[in-house]
Amino acid sequence: MLRMKKYFDDGNKKPNSGFTLVELVVVMAIMGILGLAVAGFIGSGTKQYKYASKEVDLQYEAQLAMNQIGNLIIEAQKGVRYEPVTGKSAPVDEESTNTESGYIATASAEESASDSKLIICNNDCTYYIIYRQSEHKIYLRKDTLDPATGAVKADGQGKESLMAENVTGFTPDLSEAEKKNSVGLVLDFKAGDKKYTSKQNFTMRNKVPVGKDVEYVEEPKPEELKGIRIYYRGKDVTNGTVYYEMKKNQNKLKFTDKILGGKYDSKNVTWDHSGTKNGGNFNANGDVYNVELMDNETTNQFVITVTSKDDTSLTAKVTVNVAHPINILQCDADKHFNLGQTHHLNINEWELSQSPLKDKYQVKDFVWHIEVEGVSSTGATEHKGDISFKMGDDRKLIYGPEGNGEPDGIFKFSSKEIAGETGAEGHADDPKYKNYLNYYILSNPQNKEMHITLGTDFLTGEKLNISVWLGLEDMPEFKSNTITFYTYYDIN
Repeated sequence: MLRMKKYFDDGNKKPNSGFTLVELVVVMAIMGILGLAVAGFIGSGTKQYKYASKEVDLQYEAQLAMNQIGNLIIEAQKGVRYEPVTGKSAPVDEESTNTESGYIATASAEESASDSKLIICNNDCTYYIIYRQSEHKIYLRKDTLDPATGAVKADGQGKESLMAENVTGFTPDLSEAEKKNSVGLVLDFKAGDKKYTSKQNFTMRNKVPVGKDVEYVEEPKPEELKGIRIYYRGKDVTNGTVYYEMKKNQNKLKFTDKILGGKYDSKNVTWDHSGTKNGGNFNANGDVYNVELMDNETTNQFVITVTSKDDTSLTAKVTVNVAHPINILQCDADKHFNLGQTHHLNINEWELSQSPLKDKYQVKDFVWHIEVEGVSSTGATEHKGDISFKMGDDRKLIYGPEGNGEPDGIFKFSSKEIAGETGAEGHADDPKYKNYLNYYILSNPQNKEMHITLGTDFLTGEKLNISVWLGLEDMPEFKSNTITFYTYYDIN
């Protein structure tokens, strides 16, 4: 009985189940921490996305504004000018503060004193790019013009349209417009704590004036050359003069003709000459006229003419003035001059003894002259520099009134202590010499021989003529024969 009672009592007991209060509190705390972490992660990502999105928006806005303004600058036809801010901005309205955009808007949006303008003038309209710093915005206005008067039409003033927002700086640069036909522009943007600056240069298609009060004057276009033309060494010498210096031998000249602006053949022409005393060899071959003067030629001038056989009214001439110098200057090699190469020049004492200068002057009396010219693709020349000097009795150079008067610029005297008796020869790539035309006069015997070396970086990439001749201080009219070196292959 007692066992039965105990059995029923044990069967009625229920087992323990569920969470205690402590367990619930712990679980809730953990869930709260996880929730805060997740919320923080989501919030940080959202903030980072907004920040990155704001940067992208500023860059996009800057690029869009630059493209629009740049297109207008590039196509400018009559003029470009910039009018900066003329006065103070309107007072700030504290209630209009916009913290999100990063700036404070001012009360009077239309206050003209706070506007700066880039004005682009075309034939039929004028564009005003207006930076209104009171609003931190850029507007565009287009005024149409009356073609007859150039004034704005009665209904021609356009309305302002928004080009860009969030603009904190608008800086056009016209300093290179006249020289390089280029206009620079810097735009500054700000949104919140994010800033962005865009810089760009635009090259205008047309050559237009710039400044505060521009008046467009269309430059006259060069007249198209027509008719028959004569060329010598690649240059148009039609109805002009060619100066030729007689050499010891091989006095050859070559002329060519072209007929421009017409349908006639440049090879179907007649060549002629007049004025020579000793004959010479004049050989016509279609559009080429080869002239070979005799060594004993004494004439000072002759004239070459060319006439079209298809239309005899098409004719042209060129006058050739012939100089007869005393050939006392000699060179060691051909006249082609490579960078890093050295040439030797000397005064021929025997030729001097056979000349009218015999017994009047010694070798040491002559002044050396060096001149450098650049040669364009059309054959036109540009003076690069010149120098003149002689050796004094103390073995030091004396520089004349012509040239740069001292051993600098593109010329460099190579002293014996630095380069030895061969000047810069063998040292053309040395930093002391590589950017110069180096010259050196041998001290023995007298002032007789000069070496010149081109540095390896001397006016790299340019076609150059380098001419050397002799003069006399007390006879300014005297000039010896000229030896001209070429850094390219000369075609006579």
